[in-house]
Amino acid sequence: MKKQTKTQKGFAPLLVLLAVVVVVVITAIFLSTRKGVVTQQGTQSVPVIQNAEDLSNVDSELDDADLNEFDKELNKLDTDASTF
Repeated sequence: MKKQTKTQKGFAPLLVLLAVVVVVVITAIFLSTRKGVVTQQGTQSVPVIQNAEDLSNVDSELDDADLNEFDKELNKLDTDASTF
């Protein structure tokens, strides 16, 4: 008659699995709350264009816009995005 041996590994693998699950859940909660903290800078309310004069005014404002400022802001956004 062969003797059957039982393999008893104890609670260690179960505790390790539980620890991994807890770390994953905490990380997911941290990342989901962090993504919710997005600030919107530079948002403005835009007036509705109702006639040709309004369109001319907007056209002149666009012509006077400083494109270098937009490039600076885009470069800053690229730098910020690259840190993720």
